[in-house]
Amino acid sequence: MRRRQTSRPLFTAALLLAAAAILLSTTGSARAQDGAQNKAPASAPQADATSPWIQPHAPDDPLIWGRKDGILFGLPSPGGLRGPRGLIRVGVISPTTGQPALLNYIAVEPVVLGPGSRGSRMAFSELEPSRLDPGEHGKRLWVDLSSYDKANLPTGTLETFPAQREDPAIQRLSVQIDVERFSSNGAHVHLIASIDSDHPDELRLSVYQDNDSPAIEELALTATMGNYARLRRLWLHSCVVDSREVMGSYTGDAFDDPPNYPLRDMLRTGDGDAIVFATTNETTPSTGPAPGHWHYDLPKLTQYWRIAAHEIQPDLRVRVNGRRVYWASHNVVPGGIAYENFDVRQRYIPGQTFIYGITGKNPWQFAPAIPGVEAPDAAAAQDEGIHSSKGCAL
Repeated sequence: MRRRQTSRPLFTAALLLAAAAILLSTTGSARAQDGAQNKAPASAPQADATSPWIQPHAPDDPLIWGRKDGILFGLPSPGGLRGPRGLIRVGVISPTTGQPALLNYIAVEPVVLGPGSRGSRMAFSELEPSRLDPGEHGKRLWVDLSSYDKANLPTGTLETFPAQREDPAIQRLSVQIDVERFSSNGAHVHLIASIDSDHPDELRLSVYQDNDSPAIEELALTATMGNYARLRRLWLHSCVVDSREVMGSYTGDAFDDPPNYPLRDMLRTGDGDAIVFATTNETTPSTGPAPGHWHYDLPKLTQYWRIAAHEIQPDLRVRVNGRRVYWASHNVVPGGIAYENFDVRQRYIPGQTFIYGITGKNPWQFAPAIPGVEAPDAAAAQDEGIHSSKGCAL
């Protein structure tokens, strides 16, 4: 096991003070807004009942796109998936309500080239005040005009790739998401979010530096709300790292940051893709005693990041941090510290794609099987409190 870092450069005192200012603003904290919005569950945009796709089709439809049989994503909008500004929402259709349900958020965190520490050149889409919307915290995210249809609706672009030999035709739904320019480092970026019909559980996020932006060193995307599902198991090659083992001694109310895990520690698929999974240790997380809007309403789900083999850069790494209390509160996370932010990072290449997946499968149930993933023994599979890092030599 690696020695834990004592420094936390990504979450400096200044950044934590900025976050505190957000929480004390007159409009209420972002997470308090999150709780208020939870009272009105998201509704799916009106759509053809026979179509597997979810898209806005009327002027008042919420900004939600995705698959009825897989992943969906959204932007802040009336009637949409709850949450703060500056974050892409991701989720699935709830098997209980049949409506879109939030699972996690994805934040945009560009790092510009230049002198100084990496942390001093980094910006955070959900923490920065907006200049386009004075008085609001969190950068504005909106749908680019290229993703509007002839009726001036933000439906996204649905295209079909013809069938080839034994492969059936594939449909792809794409939405360009524009991001307000960052104030702290001047970065100006946009994303293209897409889902392919042959991979309905995966959201593809391709990242781009705009022409008027300072040069980008990294354009990171991070899943920010692991504590909602109480993610405690990080699946690396022949190794499962439990958050309670690497961060269990942490007693603060902020973030704890274990070391990054480099490419050599990551799982690789048979095609050479790099992949990392995060799962809860709980058999039925929906029965957990989480307070208020932190109550988890979905089945047990596996979340993961995947980088296609041809996109891998030598500095690719897994980055996580953890919290023992829920954001903006002193409420202890039931069962112990869990991973909060969960992402993969590497040097910026224009158009590079980060693939974020949600599935009801366990990591050992993927087909074809992923080398280095083994089903846990009976005791570990039912673990509600046992730490499991067997096989780790990190």
